Amino acid sequence: MRIDPKLIIEFAAVAEEGSFTRAARRLRVNQPWLSTRVQKLEHILGFQLFERTTRRLSLTERGAQLFEAASTAAKACEAFDQLTSQLSRSSYGVLRIGAAPYTKVIRQRRKLIEEFSVNHPNVHLELETGWSLALLGRLDECEIDLTFMIGHIDRERYEAIELRRFGVAITVSRDHPLAGSQALGADALAPYPVKVFTRSLNPKLWDALHAPLVEAGCQLVETPEMAEGPPGTMESSSIAAAFFDFGADDPGAQDVVRIPLTGPASMPFQLLRRAGPVSQVQDKFWQLALKLSCEPATT
Repeated sequence: MRIDPKLIIEFAAVAEEGSFTRAARRLRVNQPWLSTRVQKLEHILGFQLFERTTRRLSLTERGAQLFEAASTAAKACEAFDQLTSQLSRSSYGVLRIGAAPYTKVIRQRRKLIEEFSVNHPNVHLELETGWSLALLGRLDECEIDLTFMIGHIDRERYEAIELRRFGVAITVSRDHPLAGSQALGADALAPYPVKVFTRSLNPKLWDALHAPLVEAGCQLVETPEMAEGPPGTMESSSIAAAFFDFGADDPGAQDVVRIPLTGPASMPFQLLRRAGPVSQVQDKFWQLALKLSCEPATT
């Protein structure tokens, strides 16, 4: 019995989501059409795959037996689609790389892109700017080939090259009471409001980065503009701002002072790619990143 692979993919999606509505949204099709497609598969097989009630959708015994094989087939088709997309782009010499806007000051990122562009002038490198979680989603969907990211990642889903590590720096105006400090503990900031980026952009990174400030009882003020990077000006001498400590890479500003925060664990700055097959163009960029990662880091 030969069955249309698309029917198998659609069945697997409904089973995984436990809902025709969610599966239709995931597959970007209409829900009634998807329901008809599953009914068509059931007609071909000669038995029901789902028990349908007004409140829930569940697999029948035979449906459950088929689900594992269907899920494997669906993942294989997805991997095939991803690889063909990569190969299509590589045949035209296109490489799409994601990066958060604040990473533009990082020396390793600049050097990697510049060296690759010089060494491979026939490859069109496209830099896609966005926030970390959104970029990971685009990486999963094969909309980009690689992405830079600060923070910890799922090692089963992605391969990573660590290029650098960053702690936290506190930005204050030059007339702030703490402006003369060489380094700051979190307790010293407890009397002052501290601007930070919006937590919803990356909750895990936010929690890890700001843990010492939270433990010290600091008043953290989520500010959308902080997602762009450390501020170049401070509107008041009674507030502070916390962001990654880019050290000598940060050009700084005349009106502010950046002071390292002691205590928090440093966060890795990494280049990521999906686990699995890669194109020749991707691998060239990856190998250059590996070479760069072995060079001594400067702060």
